[in-house]
Amino acid sequence: MIATPGKLVTLLVGETKKNWSGTPVSEMREGHSAPSYIGVIPMPELIETFKQNISGADISFRVKGYAPNIIIVEGTRDVVDIFGEQVIDIKKQMLTASGDVLARYDAYKGFEEEYGVFCVAQYKKQPEDEFRSRFPRIAGLIKSEKEPLDEREIHRTMESSIKYGKDDLLIADWDGAFVFNQSGRFDEAIGLCELINVQLLRYRILDFELDRRLRKLIRLLNSGHVRKFGIFRAKELKEAIREIIQTRSRSLIEFEDVERNVKLIGDWYSAKVFAMLEKKFHLEEWRRHVKEKFEALGDVYAMASENFSLSFSKRMDIVLIFGWLFLLAGWFVLFVFDLLKFLRS
Repeated sequence: MIATPGKLVTLLVGETKKNWSGTPVSEMREGHSAPSYIGVIPMPELIETFKQNISGADISFRVKGYAPNIIIVEGTRDVVDIFGEQVIDIKKQMLTASGDVLARYDAYKGFEEEYGVFCVAQYKKQPEDEFRSRFPRIAGLIKSEKEPLDEREIHRTMESSIKYGKDDLLIADWDGAFVFNQSGRFDEAIGLCELINVQLLRYRILDFELDRRLRKLIRLLNSGHVRKFGIFRAKELKEAIREIIQTRSRSLIEFEDVERNVKLIGDWYSAKVFAMLEKKFHLEEWRRHVKEKFEALGDVYAMASENFSLSFSKRMDIVLIFGWLFLLAGWFVLFVFDLLKFLRS
């Protein structure tokens, strides 16, 4: 088949140990009419740009940041044939190099999201007609799969698509997306793919933090520690709950603002793409899962509070009993002294 030139864009999203500031991304170009998500949802800041030669080809890198501490390493390379056999290997090389860049920003290991966007601008017919014979290859590239896929899997992958204009097409899946746009304006689609990966990573981070806090609360319920360090553990419990409240407040701000504002756009291109990506990335399941963990933390906190209250009440009862015993002993001693004094007189 005739080679089809294209552009390969890789996204590597990670969490860093501090906030990296940059300049607002201002060169974002939209491929569709307003309203759009630009200016409606938080936009990243550009931290640095540079080029790197990998296997004889120049790769352009952009490092961007989402507050407070999310870093995106975006790599871009022109390829002679976007459907070529080496494209998956090229994508892996670019993501490996992006991982080295992310490490320079002191990112946490094990919390990354990878994504590939395959961009095509040179075609004449409607893309679903001109590239119909390429559908199996498109599905394989999106899934980073070199082995031939089953016809049903190819069909399911191609169904996850949006055709907004007569000559454009976006096909998206969990691991990658294909963008066909004759104008060469891919920023909007890439930005939405980037945003959905940021949202997924934030859910993963929040899920991890909730697990950690849940384990901490369970440890506080250990009866041996409660009896021995009740006062200090009560203070630690209050601190743990304060952290949970802060985490929940921050998550509501970060997630709900983006999702609500995108949905306000209605049935326009950006909202449709975001809704499709949400479904592919199972964000609704992540939201439900996180909500259930917040509820579980509330239940554990209630049990912990009751446990500490009962322990404190028991300690106070013991103190009162010993106090009364001490007073009775004192009165008995005074009685004995008075009796001896009376007998001597």
